[in-house]
Amino acid sequence: MNSKPKIRVAYYAATLLEIGGGLEKYFIETAHDLSELEGVQVDIFTMDDAFNLKYGKLHNVYFGKKFDPKLLYRESYESIKAKLGKANYFKCRTFGELVQRFQDYDVVYSRNDITEPFFFKFVMGYRKVPPIIFGCHIPHVYPIAEKLHAKLHNLLFTSFFYNWLASGVTGYHVINNFTLKALSRQFPKRRVEKIYYPFNFETFAANADQFPFAGKLDQEKFNLIWVGRLVEQKGVNDLVRLIDKINPAHQDQIVWNICGDGELKPLILECQKKWPNVKFWGHVANQQMADAYRQGDLFITTAKWEGYPYNVLESQALGLPVVAFDIAGCNDMIDNGVNGFIVQNLDELAEKVKFFIHGNQLPPGAATHLRQKVDRQKIYAELVALFQKCAQERAR
Repeated sequence: MNSKPKIRVAYYAATLLEIGGGLEKYFIETAHDLSELEGVQVDIFTMDDAFNLKYGKLHNVYFGKKFDPKLLYRESYESIKAKLGKANYFKCRTFGELVQRFQDYDVVYSRNDITEPFFFKFVMGYRKVPPIIFGCHIPHVYPIAEKLHAKLHNLLFTSFFYNWLASGVTGYHVINNFTLKALSRQFPKRRVEKIYYPFNFETFAANADQFPFAGKLDQEKFNLIWVGRLVEQKGVNDLVRLIDKINPAHQDQIVWNICGDGELKPLILECQKKWPNVKFWGHVANQQMADAYRQGDLFITTAKWEGYPYNVLESQALGLPVVAFDIAGCNDMIDNGVNGFIVQNLDELAEKVKFFIHGNQLPPGAATHLRQKVDRQKIYAELVALFQKCAQERAR
């Protein structure tokens, strides 16, 4: 007879794992690895496809965007199941079914987005489910809020209303120092702990040999790589401006390799028409990105806000230096002048890119610097300890 696991964790987000974003990657990888530990059971729950089609339409109405159902399925269900190992992936048709399934677990790990606290407060009820931990995988506060939706987000997430929505939450898991400070101030009586992503550098790097990239980068040129959703958050406008700044003097030496998809795709297509050295690869399967990084020379990100960005972890797994803006997440991962550069503005970003184009290099050990900072065994032990503490606090 099998013994009862010492901790049973349900990972939950309303949206499908097939979306293939950073949160989904985190859920899949940690569910797989934690389930390999003795006495730990982790399964993932989402709402079903029908719910997500409706939710996607409503979500895009709020942001004034056209809904594309294909964006719900950027990764196949089969590949997700294969990656999960001993962990399971369940899709629930109703919230009543979800509440019932949660009774088999000691703690529920969810996300801090507004939908999850709303559903727990008004639909499921905090007292009807095990203790809740919110993982802050989207910025709780945008440090740069230029557009109306970002300003509304900051106003809502720091409001009394959000505090009331999240009144039944037992603890918060944050992934960078900026959010740790912000949540500790907003919820001084709650457990708030910073635990980085337990990224498997070796496993991701091994994908370079197993899953070839669809194209070949021009090895006669200096290859810059940019990866992300083509949306405002990722700084697509700044990427286009950066290309316009650097190309007049260097277009014969370099190639811009842009991977991703999203609503701002037309900006990249226009940029590609203007500059022949811009190569737009569209959405690339995550496993194939390892080979793309291996062929590259420099990774750049123009993101305006992040949590703990996977694209930086992934590029570092293949030894690429990184240039990024001074934002939460990136400034946790990049030590200036050691494994990349953190910059304050677009002009400084352009100068650091030119630094590498001109043949300058970082000190020895740059390629493995971040690996030494991300100790997976320590991170998993911290996660299990957080789950157990939150389960015990609710039990009292």
